[in-house]
Amino acid sequence: ADVALGIPGTRDRDDELTKARAALNWQKHFELSFDPDTARAYHDEDLDVDTDFCAMCGHDWCSVRISKEIQEFASGKSEEYRRDKPVLSAALTPEQQEVLTKRGVLSPEEIHKLASKTKAAVGAVESKASCHSDFVDSTGAQQKQEQLVQLNTSPAHNISTKVPLI
Repeated sequence: ADVALGIPGTRDRDDELTKARAALNWQKHFELSFDPDTARAYHDEDLDVDTDFCAMCGHDWCSVRISKEIQEFASGKSEEYRRDKPVLSAALTPEQQEVLTKRGVLSPEEIHKLASKTKAAVGAVESKASCHSDFVDSTGAQQKQEQLVQLNTSPAHNISTKVPLI
């Protein structure tokens, strides 16, 4: 609550308490408490020995313990969570190799055949598909697609279009 209220120095003190709790350094934890003797008495009442978890949440819900387990898992240091060695997968079958060699090299005629199949599938055999323009006929559209359009993107990239004088 003191941190939320913005009381000077409370954030540093709270951070130190968190570090002591995460390190399971109970002596430092008691020293940082408002009343070290009472804190030690409560700790000893709940846990008669120093443990790898504090009495605040108990073993099953200890955020410090859970965080450490996650770190061990992510690092691969824990035997229980150690990653296995990589396993080689089987090589490509001849059919898969053929698919790879043919991928991405369709001729314009093959593309047109595929487009014609799509035209039939969307019900536009006799007319244009709804995604096509009503303003340009098919021949005009094809001519426009074949035109090379030069775009000047210099202003969009803050590049000067003027040639500097030397």
